Amino acid sequence: GFEMGRKKKDKSLIQLASKCLEYFKKLTKLGSLSATPIYRLMKAVSSPSKSRYDEAISMCHEGRLIHFEAMAYERCGMFLEQEKRIDVSNEYITTAYWLYTEWGATSKADSMIKTYSF
Repeated sequence: GFEMGRKKKDKSLIQLASKCLEYFKKLTKLGSLSATPIYRLMKAVSSPSKSRYDEAISMCHEGRLIHFEAMAYERCGMFLEQEKRIDVSNEYITTAYWLYTEWGATSKADSMIKTYSF
């Protein structure tokens, strides 16, 4: 998607992610309740900001999409770490860890312990 496309400077990945974003945007406009949180998360990943991630987190929480909520917290934590906002980053990463654990993604939670210093 967007992150990998930016990292690898691969325009085809960014184009594919943009098509997916447009698809979820259409579903959102049609009133799909499950598509809206995913659209907001993809929007935050495409153009990162704390406020966009917070909006996605809130919508995922409201929709009881714990796995996407965990992903949004983790991605926001990663973004904040790049912004050198370490204390806030650690709060988001810690919340992501607990959400992944609650969801039952123990392997993911274990890998976070190895990846992040929270």
